[in-house]
Amino acid sequence: MTERLSHYVQRSFTADLIAGLTGATAGVPQAMAFAILAGIDPFYGLYTAIVSTIVSGLCGRASLLTTGPTNALAVVVGSTLAPFTGSDDLLARLVTLTVLVGVIQLLMGLLRLGELTRYVSVAVMTGFVTGAASLVILGQIGSLTGVSTGSYSRAVLRVANLISHFDQFHWRTFLIGAATIGIIVWLHQTRYTTFATLAAIVVTGAAVAVLGWDTQGVGIVSTLSEIPDHLPAFTLPEVSYIDDMLTAALAIAVLGLVQTAALSQEIEEPNEQVAHASTTNNASREFIGQGLGNIAGAFFQSMPAGGSLSRTAINIIAGAHTRLANVWAGVFVALIMLLFSGLAEHVVLASLAGHLIVAAAMLIDLDQIRLVWAASWTGRAAMMATFISTWVLPLEYSVYIGVVLSLALYLYQSSRIQLMQLEPLGDNTFREIAMGDTLPDNGPVILSIHGHLYFAAMHDLLEKLPKPDDSNHPVVILRLRGDEMLAGTGTKLLVSYAEQLRAQDGKLILCGVGAQVMDTLVRTNSIHDIGEENIFPAGKVLLTSTQKALDYAHDWLDEQTDL
Repeated sequence: MTERLSHYVQRSFTADLIAGLTGATAGVPQAMAFAILAGIDPFYGLYTAIVSTIVSGLCGRASLLTTGPTNALAVVVGSTLAPFTGSDDLLARLVTLTVLVGVIQLLMGLLRLGELTRYVSVAVMTGFVTGAASLVILGQIGSLTGVSTGSYSRAVLRVANLISHFDQFHWRTFLIGAATIGIIVWLHQTRYTTFATLAAIVVTGAAVAVLGWDTQGVGIVSTLSEIPDHLPAFTLPEVSYIDDMLTAALAIAVLGLVQTAALSQEIEEPNEQVAHASTTNNASREFIGQGLGNIAGAFFQSMPAGGSLSRTAINIIAGAHTRLANVWAGVFVALIMLLFSGLAEHVVLASLAGHLIVAAAMLIDLDQIRLVWAASWTGRAAMMATFISTWVLPLEYSVYIGVVLSLALYLYQSSRIQLMQLEPLGDNTFREIAMGDTLPDNGPVILSIHGHLYFAAMHDLLEKLPKPDDSNHPVVILRLRGDEMLAGTGTKLLVSYAEQLRAQDGKLILCGVGAQVMDTLVRTNSIHDIGEENIFPAGKVLLTSTQKALDYAHDWLDEQTDL
């Protein structure tokens, strides 16, 4: 233990300490902004950047991933808590929501459900993130201009309200917000990109104080709430609110896990941790870390947190060596809150709005949108449907729509079967050609299946198999190489097709049959209905069983001709 501590102090302590301080200075204004975005007091965001960041940093798989408040999660939290804004039970509902999110994530991790995240398609995530980002931008226009957007839950209604009240435009507020955006964008083009947000907020805050604009309608954090100079008190969730919060909690948990899993996969582990990461490199471990972080954070008045793209990038760029960099980041956020809470209260709300607008705009990946749009019509439809749902439905339901769309797309695409005809060229070689509409008389046809033979694909296969009604001695050789999903529905179809061919004095021959499919045919007794002599198992050399099946078909047809 002493040796490991000495090794850490010599190799990584200084680097982690600097990365933690850098992450904290960038994370404080971001955490406050995301809390405001969620419709809660800004200090709840600071609590999250302390507790959830430390616990998830210690328990997660990706050692350099930073957990904290995020854009997308804040929008869903805001949508969930909007009906209770200003009520005495808002804190209790927030704590209950956060602990439910953590419990769901922890259970999914313990049940090893991490692999489920890969069933959420890129098209759906692109549509959701783009929609959520556009809502963030829309939601901050009021703070940026001083114009009320109203408390409507639907984005379309907020736009209409914004347009109808544009006579409230406050030029001082807009000037500060625009200056914040300009400074952040400019510094992002320099080597000082890590401190862009902090610098913009300090400069604009100083300008407002010097000009006295805080007394002329330019809002600052203290107009919303005080920033406490003490750590959060221990708070228990309220059991009676579970029913109200459970639906949204599940949506937030899934969204947070999908984003975090995608982010963690892109993080390259430090050299000394590569061997360890290779044995624990799975999303389920990250689920456990996120769950524990949110559960611990909930008891200390935190909002739901997830893997933060911007904070993780800052952590890595600042030179973090180990997961303790995130612990130091949480400690420094606590110190900033304890020692400089008075300064935090003078942060300009329009500056936080400008920061949120820039952060949201960076989430809109135009290259990714173009890629999804060009790739397929199913991707375009899923992306557009998810995007539109973020504008017309509560955001937590958009997450469900995205997940359902992803599963539906997977089922649809995997249920498509393509049949190609193989033309023999001699010497065990074949050429793929388009399949004919009819079966020839007294001649074998080799059909190769592209797709998976599970039950949902059987209807498509049945429609595409050539009908033997008007053929004499039709022989179909069906190549099943690589298809291991054949079950009851599939075997029933194959037996039925064999009977149709037999009714025309023909034969169905199966080749390239794998061990799992063979076992299914035996267990269902389909091997006798099709004929054991008509089944050729797959060999180690490709197409050898196909050639054997073809030779057998020719011999059988010769016998029929002799008869």
